[in-house]
Amino acid sequence: MLEFRQTPNHAGLALWGDFDTLRRLHEFIHRVVEESCVISDKEGFVLSLAFDVRKAYSGQRMEEFRGDSANERYRIYGVDILWPVLIAQVGVLRQALAFVPTNKLDQAIMFELEYHLETAIRQAMPDTADEVIQWIGRIGGNSYEQTDSVLDSRCRYFIGLPSKERLPALPKLLETFDTMYTIISRSNVPFRPGVIHPDVFIGDARDWPEFEW
Repeated sequence: MLEFRQTPNHAGLALWGDFDTLRRLHEFIHRVVEESCVISDKEGFVLSLAFDVRKAYSGQRMEEFRGDSANERYRIYGVDILWPVLIAQVGVLRQALAFVPTNKLDQAIMFELEYHLETAIRQAMPDTADEVIQWIGRIGGNSYEQTDSVLDSRCRYFIGLPSKERLPALPKLLETFDTMYTIISRSNVPFRPGVIHPDVFIGDARDWPEFEW
């Protein structure tokens, strides 16, 4: 059992699941990262999804109980993940999965993760959902190095937005992950109206500032 809930200030999703589901997801991510020729940094942002999942099912993030009676109660675990981070992680995982041996369980885990992410996107932003979902695959099609080089600065920009502006800004933000955006930003070619200007993106090694989920 895997499920997502939107965070109250539109920063991302809370990923929830029971112990066994999250443990299988953790093991799956670790194996894909380890065996993938696509993911060049084996300790990078894709593996951080496995880290978050492990922190969840080990009881270090959020917990609650399900069941109508004492005999039926069971514990589920959750962890918050930013929209841009999870979209990039899922996109790269799907791309990486094309180049490693898989079985039906691997594909089921991947499809379940994609299903819940896409469902959450359609619920959160129905008017732009198709565009956002397309960017999952397009980001996955980037080189790993391209996505890794821009992810931090995009997240800093995203969490700095007022909560009511985050979801409307997400499609435009995802557009800045594209390799052509990076190429144009390094040239004198002007951007078309409505594109986020690269001057707003700041990335460094410091921790992210505090923000409301």
